[in-house]
Amino acid sequence: MWNKMETPTIVYDLDTSGGLMEQIQTLLAPPKSEDVEKRSRKLVRDVRRSGRATNHDTCDSCREGGDLLCCDHCPAAFHLQCCNPPLSEEMLPPGEWMCHRCNVRKK
Repeated sequence: MWNKMETPTIVYDLDTSGGLMEQIQTLLAPPKSEDVEKRSRKLVRDVRRSGRATNHDTCDSCREGGDLLCCDHCPAAFHLQCCNPPLSEEMLPPGEWMCHRCNVRKK
């Protein structure tokens, strides 16, 4: 006589509560709207504004590309650290920004 061996039944625990998935999703989530607004206020990479002059693709001071602050009155564009005086993201004014040359020309 043959004895049939029973195959063991495997039971999987599919309960994901208490795992790391929620923390992973939080880390991978896009930034909150406040952060997006702060970052995108003036820093621009290759943004073309319709109906207006196009700003330069490189910094008017060092001639390198990257994240540039665009003058709203001329085609000039600068890295924050290349502005005269140098700026930080916290120092960006709300609304329009004028480069040093346009500020001098205005006065």
